[in-house]
Amino acid sequence: MTATPAPAATRGPMTLRDWAQLLLLGGLWGGSFFFARIAVAELHPLALVLLRVSIAAAALQAWLALRGPSFRLALPHAPMFFLLALAGHNLYQIAGDGNAFKETVPLQNLLLAPAERAEVLIQASTTPGTYEFRSLLWGPDYQEQPDALLATVVIEGDPITPQAIPDALVPYEDLRGLPVDHSRTTEFQEPGPPLYLAIDGKHWDPDRIDQTVKLGALEEWTIKNTSSHWHPFHIHINDFQVISINGEPVDAPGWYDTVSVPAQGEIQILHRFLDFTGKYVFHCHILMHEDAGMMAVVEVVE
Repeated sequence: MTATPAPAATRGPMTLRDWAQLLLLGGLWGGSFFFARIAVAELHPLALVLLRVSIAAAALQAWLALRGPSFRLALPHAPMFFLLALAGHNLYQIAGDGNAFKETVPLQNLLLAPAERAEVLIQASTTPGTYEFRSLLWGPDYQEQPDALLATVVIEGDPITPQAIPDALVPYEDLRGLPVDHSRTTEFQEPGPPLYLAIDGKHWDPDRIDQTVKLGALEEWTIKNTSSHWHPFHIHINDFQVISINGEPVDAPGWYDTVSVPAQGEIQILHRFLDFTGKYVFHCHILMHEDAGMMAVVEVVE
């Protein structure tokens, strides 16, 4: 789920570490092209263009996958956010985190946090040429990501009759009209040494229950972020519906399992705890934050 991106900062030339992090972006599943994993010693600015894709002018394509109904973008990279854009084109998002949307969402750019997934369509330009697929400059201080070219898309050949971009897609159950059984608030925090990363003032402890919920309950959670950095909230088992970001109501197009909580911001979600009793976790999906203790245990009981 994309909130307003953090203001971009200026930066100098990219370092080998920058290139290494970009090239270690995991893979795009569902298609025949993958980003390469390249050792730092092999890196060179000429390796910047990772991918070249040719599509017929004006064709509605399975973006990069070339053999299915959509382009699946995954960000399995542990710490990095990517603000993705294709020059001269909208990205038409049709699904997120494996959940189909109720309607197509046109975007000029798409912010993906660690572990987020998105499926998008593009309508190729009627003008032949080469178009850059980039990760744009984004992020505060140590989360800042460089502007970088990820791929080139070549539009060529005889124009074909374009297919219509779909509008209505797959309806989903809107939980906003249902009675809420319980509301709770949890905070993602960076309170400083020795408690550097925490949820509600505590490091993760597998033997401690942090939240207890009833099986079948519909709950409204407010997830606050009191730090100066973005944190992707993720909870296991059941997906959720985002209903507000920073106090502004949101008509979410679908359900998610990961959503970015802006720096010094908050989100509200509706979440139904179905099917399973027992313990599982919610956490920041920046893996270094999770491993440093920004994770908590929820127990679902009868």
